Amino acid sequence: MNETGPPLPVDAQLIRSCIIIEDENAAPQIETSSPNKISKKNKTALKNKLQKILSCAVCLELRRSAIYQCKYGHLICAGCFGDILTESKLQNEIASCPVCRSTIGKELCTRNIAVEQTISALPVTCPYCLLQINPENYKSHKKCLCEKRPAICCNNLIGCPWEGPYQEKHKHQEQCKQLSANGYDILKSLNAMDEESKDEVNLYERIFELLSVDKFSYHDLQFRHCSYDDKNESYETSKFSAFDKLWTIHGHFKDKPSEFYYKLSLKGTLDKPFSLHYLLVKGPYSEMEIKPKLCQFTFEENSLDGPFESLSLWYHSDSLKGFFQSKRVNFRIFFFESK
Repeated sequence: MNETGPPLPVDAQLIRSCIIIEDENAAPQIETSSPNKISKKNKTALKNKLQKILSCAVCLELRRSAIYQCKYGHLICAGCFGDILTESKLQNEIASCPVCRSTIGKELCTRNIAVEQTISALPVTCPYCLLQINPENYKSHKKCLCEKRPAICCNNLIGCPWEGPYQEKHKHQEQCKQLSANGYDILKSLNAMDEESKDEVNLYERIFELLSVDKFSYHDLQFRHCSYDDKNESYETSKFSAFDKLWTIHGHFKDKPSEFYYKLSLKGTLDKPFSLHYLLVKGPYSEMEIKPKLCQFTFEENSLDGPFESLSLWYHSDSLKGFFQSKRVNFRIFFFESK
């Protein structure tokens, strides 16, 4: 049914065209010569323009998180907003909007719900195949339809350790060595899986135990892309305070694009050794399901950098690179002071 009435203003057409997302499986429609009809090419251009308008003023990305605004309406995503407040506090300065330099703070800024709702109606990028997906179909695509979604072998219950993208699962199934394994090999694999399960249980028991220590804290941080060369692609966080000390985290991809390593560094000096347990996990507004790994290190005057630790997902790490396509990656780190 054709719409009637006077043409909409450009801004109204822009919003209407971009928040209405067409179903990929819908039957194609014949374009008419109506002056109100927007071509597919123009609609894409308008959608890109809207995404630019709604992007964070700091990271310049369209973030599906809480969106704050200064008194003049400039938008800042929750992650960047927290970074600005933290950095200003550490430098004993007044936090300001990066665009207009007006003073910002938790009491001075408000959430822009209209922008948050508009962003939630825009296409979502699948972290595995990087396709733009209708938000209504995103969960089913990510869980059941994406050819690059994480998958495990059907013979996992009899000890096959294979995990990888779904599109390679069928090929693996045809060649799965576990099908021809004898009883001894299957039992050996099952014992290894049992030991792995026990290790996970022990890990969680240890984490729950650490939650009862006298001093622990957590911080929501962002990995920011800082440099790139032929061998390494480097990331870092802003400086942050924990246990009256300044810290930062550095990370990089090494050897293979799917292998990411990070290290915790203490900034400043130490009068005596300082022992710490730390745990890096999924952050707010992030879909990166990090496999927990409890780390421990004793920082000393001549050893202020912790060892490099690997960051792995619950499933295959080939998709890890996809999460770092963003300029900033949200995560949360827990600190437990060891005695």
